[in-house]
Amino acid sequence: MMLENVISEWIRCMNEYYRLNSDGNHRYEVPNIYDQLKNDLMEFVKANRALIQEQVNTSIIHSHPQAYYASRKLTEILNQKSFEYITEISDQEKTQCYECIIEN
Repeated sequence: MMLENVISEWIRCMNEYYRLNSDGNHRYEVPNIYDQLKNDLMEFVKANRALIQEQVNTSIIHSHPQAYYASRKLTEILNQKSFEYITEISDQEKTQCYECIIEN
C-alpha cells in the first residue's frame, strides 16, 4: 500500500507540474511536496525534455536513397554468401556420411 501511495502522489505531482507549466516555460513548482519528491520530479522533467529534444533531432535526419540501396545490396550479398557457405557445409556433410556406410 505504501508503494501505491508513493506512485499516486508522484503522478499527482507530475500532472500538477505540467498543468502549471503548460505554456512551456517550466518555471512554476508544485506546492506542498517534500524535497525528495521535488528532486525526483525535476529529474523526470529534465529527462523528458532531453527525450523530446532527441526525438526532434532524430526526426530531422533523413535517410539518403543511395545509402538505402547500398545497405539493401550488402544484405543481399551477405545472404547469398551465407547460403553458399551453408550449402557447401551441407554438401561436405553428405559426402562424409556416404563414406561411413557399411555394406554387408
